[in-house]
Amino acid sequence: MGEDSYAPYLMFFGGVILLIWLLMRRSWKSQAQVRKARKKEGHLVRNPRPAQSQWTMSDGPHELNQWQVEMLERTREFQGLVDTKLLILQRTLVKLEQVASQLSAEERETLRPVVEESEQIVRKGSPNFRSVSELLCDDEKLADIYTLADNGIDAEEIAQRLDIEVEHVETVLRLRKN
Repeated sequence: MGEDSYAPYLMFFGGVILLIWLLMRRSWKSQAQVRKARKKEGHLVRNPRPAQSQWTMSDGPHELNQWQVEMLERTREFQGLVDTKLLILQRTLVKLEQVASQLSAEERETLRPVVEESEQIVRKGSPNFRSVSELLCDDEKLADIYTLADNGIDAEEIAQRLDIEVEHVETVLRLRKN
């Protein structure tokens, strides 16, 4: 064995390959045992699906489920847009107050109605669009709202009877007219 011998290198790489093969074989055996255990125990029975909300249509046709998911995604996007615009309006009002100190009294008076209206919008905040989406998916509550509205009861009374926010009832009724 001279200095040019490759035997130590070959033995090292042979040992590494053998070690990798043993570790992979061990992993495959443990995975096979887990699969067998799952079949015996009834994996799906042991880990049932989460309880569904009242308003979901998970028992309905695939098209309705897909529509519901799309509607809730759009609701989330719309909620984000409205919240972002309210935040921008709020920051704009802060900057406007800083600039208004440099304006004359007449110029401030002309801006006052716009500023007050904007502050009122910011204070009110954005409505909870997710609740409206959930309400639209609940057939029983929709039927109750429509029945009461057809009997001539106003939105405030319907909201009070069904324990729903007035804005949600008004939105549902507006969507029905469209």
